[in-house]
Amino acid sequence: MSKSFEEKFNEICSNARLVGANTVFYKGGKILERCHYGYRDLERKEETSDKTIYRIASISKTVGAISLMQLYEKGLFDLDGDISDILGLTIRNPKYPDSVITPKMILTQTSSIVDGYDDENPAYDDIKKGYNGVNGSNLDVTLKDLLVDTNSKYYTDKTFSEYAPGERFIYSNFGCGIMACMVEKLSGEYYTDYMINHVFRPLGIDASFVASDIERKDNIASTYLPSDDGYVISRSREGFLGSAYKRWPLGENFRGPAGGLFIDMDDLTKIMRMFMNKGEIDGVRILKEETVDLMYQIHWIGFGEGGGYHAKGLQMKVMDTFSDRGLLLRGHTGGAYGVRSYMFFSRKYDLGAIFITNGGYYKTDTKHNILDVFYETLNEYLNRYFDGDAPSTFEFKLGEKEASVDDRVITLDQEPFEYDNDIYLGLFNYCDGIGVVAIKNEETDTYVITKGEKQVTISAPTKFDSIPVIRVLETSYALGLEVSKGNTIKIKY
Repeated sequence: MSKSFEEKFNEICSNARLVGANTVFYKGGKILERCHYGYRDLERKEETSDKTIYRIASISKTVGAISLMQLYEKGLFDLDGDISDILGLTIRNPKYPDSVITPKMILTQTSSIVDGYDDENPAYDDIKKGYNGVNGSNLDVTLKDLLVDTNSKYYTDKTFSEYAPGERFIYSNFGCGIMACMVEKLSGEYYTDYMINHVFRPLGIDASFVASDIERKDNIASTYLPSDDGYVISRSREGFLGSAYKRWPLGENFRGPAGGLFIDMDDLTKIMRMFMNKGEIDGVRILKEETVDLMYQIHWIGFGEGGGYHAKGLQMKVMDTFSDRGLLLRGHTGGAYGVRSYMFFSRKYDLGAIFITNGGYYKTDTKHNILDVFYETLNEYLNRYFDGDAPSTFEFKLGEKEASVDDRVITLDQEPFEYDNDIYLGLFNYCDGIGVVAIKNEETDTYVITKGEKQVTISAPTKFDSIPVIRVLETSYALGLEVSKGNTIKIKY
């Protein structure tokens, strides 16, 4: 008899020697699998449960972006405007003083604002400059100190990358902190309060970026790091409860939002379902459908740090690991203090997956590393419940700024136009429309698009207003896609 999913999940966690872990898998309007393993607190021998609350690390970025997008819906700012207008500071990369940094760049992590000194390098531990130097502290540091005032003792030019704003993706926790500061300036509420008042409480969720705000405090998991002896505790429940950041004036609370959300997996599933269900869940609307569409669509394609990022939505990673199955997933991963986590979902197939571990031994005396656990759990789920690629039609009209695919709208970067016996469309939009992520070679400015067994290489694509565009007909025929050209261009796959 084949093993149940729960048995297989426990085996995966045991092989990886995790302390504790939870997972939820959702499809077709219901939770198909909900499993927990090990201990939320190893010293006390407190076992995990469906109600264990974790600090979920960088999945917090996707959840937190809900706040800024709610304020966008109210018309309080322009995604392509200047963050300076929101924050009340003239913020520029000093290497590119004439280039505006936009909210969209913050949300796609292409703003050129980075985290400063490498926080993984112990040689920099005593340097109290830049985001990484002051994050985790209650030093009296403002955005002006970090971004504008070159005479500030906390300023470093390492806060800004060598790339121009909008040019390249670089993972930025500071960018998420800036996002939270924009929420405070626009709403007049502290970011942590805003999330409770406008997201968590309306959904009946016991979650917060401040551990002491959690009602079920005893359910908070401690976290663990691997060591030569097996593990070492990283953050205890009491440590989390006693380590809240001081509240600074509105617009200065950049510490915490990048990874600090405490939530259990059932409640995180509500957030994921909201994204999958076009902004509404159980009769409660959190975002407009068009806002979710905008967050979900591909806004950047390139080569991210270490090759782990190929495409981004608005504070959503677009995961192409399973593209050979015709599946792109949206969501985020997380990692901090021993925690490793993911939340990924597909609206097209109405499926979602959440996994988190509070740490363990996964770097020592084991064949498995945490990426193995990620892919093994996802593969196990997909092998059981994913039925395979389903047909779609990508539609758009010449001269119009919107396209559609499946049940969502894609806001086009460039109005499609006809020229030289072909139709030109933004490369990112085209990839989004046909359900693929192009792989970019940054050095040669070459994109490789793969669809099934066919592949096309786009070398140095034509650019309009810095937007790369491609020849739709030529590319689609080379990929073996069915194209009908009339008043509406339809690409079937």
